[in-house]
Amino acid sequence: MKYNKYKIEDIEVGDEVYFDSTQGQSNHDLYWKVITKIENEKRLIVQLDEMGHSDLRWTVNIDEVRQHLKIGK
Repeated sequence: MKYNKYKIEDIEVGDEVYFDSTQGQSNHDLYWKVITKIENEKRLIVQLDEMGHSDLRWTVNIDEVRQHLKIGK
């Protein structure tokens, strides 16, 4: 679902975001740490730390972000 609540400039690496689950990733009740921003594509790369697998990554479009926690700089 698209929310269009945030701009890519609003979110920094290190912040955490909350977004809806997809068929490939069920995460609807968790915040995920932003590890990279792809500003020209308006995408965030988040680190999925499920069951100790901190090497897992997921791409989120900025318009899919429901909530944002300012944790970075």
